Amino acid sequence: MSPNDLLASGYRMGRQMVHTMTDDLTASEFAHQPVPGTNSAAWIVGHLAVTARRTAERLGANDLPELTEEFVGRYSVTKKAAEVQTDLDGKDDLLKLLDVCVDKLIEATRTLPVEALSNPPANPSRFATNYGEAVLFGAMHFTMHCGQLSTIRRSLGKPPAV
Repeated sequence: MSPNDLLASGYRMGRQMVHTMTDDLTASEFAHQPVPGTNSAAWIVGHLAVTARRTAERLGANDLPELTEEFVGRYSVTKKAAEVQTDLDGKDDLLKLLDVCVDKLIEATRTLPVEALSNPPANPSRFATNYGEAVLFGAMHFTMHCGQLSTIRRSLGKPPAV
């Protein structure tokens, strides 16, 4: 397995975990915020779709879904407690968007020149010391949010999904 295959697998498994955590949620459960100030599954899935699309675009993916500035803004980090989230998109639309964006991201990841993975990261952060680690961090971002999805599930009385 190549480094590119490992990176692509991280995104594939991250998406699979998101589906495992959300596929059985009803529309109202998908919109549920477990406590004031926290995000709903709808916001989390929309946010992951936006970040997957951004990463796919940075990696040179083509034919990406068009997202309005309003849409991107609705699912972007604000660095403050979440307000009541009543203006979010539906479960089916958000999961479909996530799937398309992750598919495009996986395709782009597989075409990266292996030597480029050692280059400096495009967006330096305190976690990634090179480009490959920056791409990997995006896959880890999915699992971080799956912890939040697990909390949402448990607050609804649902059993663990994993």
